[in-house]
Amino acid sequence: MKPFNLLLKILTFGFYILLYNCGVNSDKTSERAQILGLVDTYLRTYSTSSLLSDVTNKLIIPKYTNLDSKVSALQTAATTYTTNPDVTNLNLVRNAWIETDLAYREIEWAYFGPAYIPYNVYLFLDSFSKSFPIDPTAIESKITSNLAPNGLRVDGLDTAEYLLFKDNITTTNTAFADTNRKTYLNKLIQDIKTQTGLLLFHWDKSRSSSFYYSFTNAGKGSRDYPNTKDGLTELTNQMVFFCNTIVDIKIAEPSGLRATNLGVKDITKVETPYANLSLDSLLRNLQGFSDLGDVGFYKFLSLRSETVTPRLQSQIKTTTTAVNLVKTKYGTFQNAILTGGSDVELMLNEFKKLRVLISTEVISALGGTIGVSSNDGD
Repeated sequence: MKPFNLLLKILTFGFYILLYNCGVNSDKTSERAQILGLVDTYLRTYSTSSLLSDVTNKLIIPKYTNLDSKVSALQTAATTYTTNPDVTNLNLVRNAWIETDLAYREIEWAYFGPAYIPYNVYLFLDSFSKSFPIDPTAIESKITSNLAPNGLRVDGLDTAEYLLFKDNITTTNTAFADTNRKTYLNKLIQDIKTQTGLLLFHWDKSRSSSFYYSFTNAGKGSRDYPNTKDGLTELTNQMVFFCNTIVDIKIAEPSGLRATNLGVKDITKVETPYANLSLDSLLRNLQGFSDLGDVGFYKFLSLRSETVTPRLQSQIKTTTTAVNLVKTKYGTFQNAILTGGSDVELMLNEFKKLRVLISTEVISALGGTIGVSSNDGD
């Protein structure tokens, strides 16, 4: 680079920094976002395109690859168990299910593109379309009639949980003496395996028509995301939408803390009630947000606000602590709802704070809006 050009870049950068320091007396995130956005654009430090690429290659694809691997292990364990339904094999398949479900919870927030139901007709990971619970009566009816596990509330990871964890070991092993039940479980897991394979297929960068290019090429001819801002909006929208799911459906609904249920508790609506994994699932959901930050979102946000990023990191940690407190004191979410209402409410309030922080300050710092993505998955 010629000395004159280098000097020009230094002077330009200095001008923007001076403008930033002198022109903004308080932490007005939207103004800072505009100024720091100019610096980012000029110096190409870490662009929106870089963020979308990093989220895709360092987070989404590895998470789906890991999930697919876990489902393969679950499939093998289920085949072994249905061939020989004894105590050892039941424990192995239960552990494989737990590992699969927790792997899914880490990427559950990314409910767009190939993970969104209209894109794939049925999302076999999420058997109830974001509404609880599954339908045991319908499941048992399908098993009795030897029907395929297709349809809402009768398929997915949650139905596999019901079959494997509903009863004690002796009762479960006895139930799986039924050939129809064995068939249902194996077909169910095969459907889940098909779904994780589809997720990887649609994110496969070796295919020029894959969603990988639609997302990472936002603003560069992408049909789904005409502007780079659309890709960024997708990420922030998904964070907000998933916070809504956690607050309203996963916690408030079964706890009687949602305005529409007038304080009536209903522990049958607790997520993963048979494996008692609800609180662990919430922890993995929070880990998913943290992982998103670590692969580039924190860096991207920091360029636009000097205060919002550490506050977001802190709120995720505080919320995680609140969940761990409930888990330590009560063991299961059902017990917490029945005997520890105040602690559940405190936990819920931390998730609400996280939602407010993301939906207001984070989005404001990035100059975005909620619900305007061309492929928002809502």
